Amino acid sequence: MKNVGQIIFAFICLIIFVNIGCKPKSNTKNCKLDGSCPPQYYRMELGDAKAYLLAKPGSYWIYKNTATGDIDTQTCTSFYFDSITVYGTEPSTSFIKIKYDVLSRYIRSSFNKQTFQDETGGYAPDAPLRPVKTVLNRYAGIGYIEAFSHPFVIGEQFSNGSSTMTCKGMDSSLIIQGKTYFDVAKFELDKDDIWEEKLNCIRANTIYYWSKNVGIIKKELKTCNYSWELIDYNVIQ
Repeated sequence: MKNVGQIIFAFICLIIFVNIGCKPKSNTKNCKLDGSCPPQYYRMELGDAKAYLLAKPGSYWIYKNTATGDIDTQTCTSFYFDSITVYGTEPSTSFIKIKYDVLSRYIRSSFNKQTFQDETGGYAPDAPLRPVKTVLNRYAGIGYIEAFSHPFVIGEQFSNGSSTMTCKGMDSSLIIQGKTYFDVAKFELDKDDIWEEKLNCIRANTIYYWSKNVGIIKKELKTCNYSWELIDYNVIQ
């Protein structure tokens, strides 16, 4: 009987050891020895990035081509802004909750006959947590680019595998077509996947100029030696 009792005791210890050992270990220092972790909540807001991106339906921007004189009116046809809550789906991240802002809009170009879909990126609790960073993806036709990021960090790069965007810096003010714009952020793409097919400008080295409370005030296609410059606008925020 003594041997049977020892066997049962050893079996129970083995079950306890296995149950504890099989629980996923978290990389957070506040987790308990049994693998359980206190809830973690993160709030990711667009913050000042919203001043560059917010434009409700009916907003428009009129651009002039510096080489040809052509006019392009870009009109916001749809806008969406909301906060999304996501939870970790793995045992090691199930205690993590993230609430983040998402902004998307559709902009129709009268010249290129394209609709640009702009959308900010999100956050995934199952992935390593990154600092608050708003990156705007722009989709059109055959490709997409990263066209904007905030907070502005000079030299910071983002790549989609086809093109790379680099934050080139800030201008406190910039004059375009006789008008002065403020807090201008500049982003350069080595190869712009938003093609200017009508003017046969494919994958050009491009600089996007963004002004606070306005949006894109200039698109400089360096490879093709012309720019689209803002001459008039009405942004509804």
